[in-house]
Amino acid sequence: MVTREEKEQLLRERWLAGRKPLSQEDLDNAYRSSRLSIPAGLRIPMATVLSFVVGWGLGTAQGSKMAGLRFRAEHAHKLPDTTTGWYLYHRSKNYHVASGGLVEGVKMGMRVSFWTTAMLGIEHMFDTYRGTSDLLNTLTSCVTVAGGFSLWSKEPSRTL
Repeated sequence: MVTREEKEQLLRERWLAGRKPLSQEDLDNAYRSSRLSIPAGLRIPMATVLSFVVGWGLGTAQGSKMAGLRFRAEHAHKLPDTTTGWYLYHRSKNYHVASGGLVEGVKMGMRVSFWTTAMLGIEHMFDTYRGTSDLLNTLTSCVTVAGGFSLWSKEPSRTL
């Protein structure tokens, strides 16, 4: 866990490198005026890491299930008929499931953390530009990222 003193030191190093040192009042104002009382220099990296962990967990669960089903489909024509054969079949399947889960977990974690970081970065940009932290900045950043995702997405749009 990071202590308040460590956070203050990090703020001093990142925000005002080469400028006058921050006073205690400046630090208190920075914490008070920030979203969730956490300055953007700390909030955005923490949210990025947390979103990667959540995406990694979801991707691992989905990827391991899909790898298991793929393994079963690929080996359905040559099922073993001995006890040793079944042991080796399940051992090999478990390796494929673990490998597929880890790969998909990292991919999903990277995707989720990228879009989360983009949303929070754009939100901070609007907060800085407008000089206020309000719902309009959050909605604008969310709509911007959603539009970027829809342009990037490879799935064709479906109309009814």
